[in-house]
Amino acid sequence: MPAVGKETERPLVPEEATQSVEQMSYVERTEKQVETKQPVNVVPQQAVTTTPVKDMGKIVSAQFAIQTKPNIVLPLDQKEVVDGLHHKVWEGVRWLSEWCVMMIKKYPGRVFYLPPETK
Repeated sequence: MPAVGKETERPLVPEEATQSVEQMSYVERTEKQVETKQPVNVVPQQAVTTTPVKDMGKIVSAQFAIQTKPNIVLPLDQKEVVDGLHHKVWEGVRWLSEWCVMMIKKYPGRVFYLPPETK
């Protein structure tokens, strides 16, 4: 007699034992493979191609081509950012200055201060 709270395995019904792998759902197949400790096959059938692609090198190189990223212009100039960092925390200028500093650190070389003539 099993201990209280323990589950017992039930014997397989002949219909379940003869059920083909194609008829089982993905979840049932995975559960069965885990229970029997078989390696899980996760390769989808649609991903397998049988015909080689002749221009694969061009396709791959085009994906990794250097893309020009746009420059980021901050809404403040350098003096306003420095002055804003000296304001109190609850003031919006402080938060805007902190955001500008974060953008400078996050995207080095791409971030520029607001030009003085655009104000």
